[in-house]
Amino acid sequence: MILFIVMKRFLAYGLILIAVLGAAVYVPAFAQYVPGGGAQVASPEQIKECEQLGIPLFTCSEHQILAKKRLINAQEEGAGGFLGDSGVPMFGKSFGEMGAFIAALGAIFGGVAAAFFAMSRKKPAAATQ
Repeated sequence: MILFIVMKRFLAYGLILIAVLGAAVYVPAFAQYVPGGGAQVASPEQIKECEQLGIPLFTCSEHQILAKKRLINAQEEGAGGFLGDSGVPMFGKSFGEMGAFIAALGAIFGGVAAAFFAMSRKKPAAATQ
């Protein structure tokens, strides 16, 4: 009974400590917000490029243009690279490279798991004093 009360008190103090430390180090992140309300005005060249790429004008920005170009580059035939500069990290139109990657990881982790299993099946050595 006493142990239960001590553990309950310990848990309560721990939660209070976590709350106090969390409040002390809490800093809101404003890095993703642009000063001035976030209104970004696209240049006339960017607007023309957005119209060519089919990007709506209200979302036209340099980031949207680059993302759309990367998507177009990734969808082109022969643009499938394995973590390369082509813009297609691992998911291309074929499963070959990603399948080889998954098979290699499976062999590594499976080998480690088999080694641990084999070690656990051995009889322990007799303890000497």
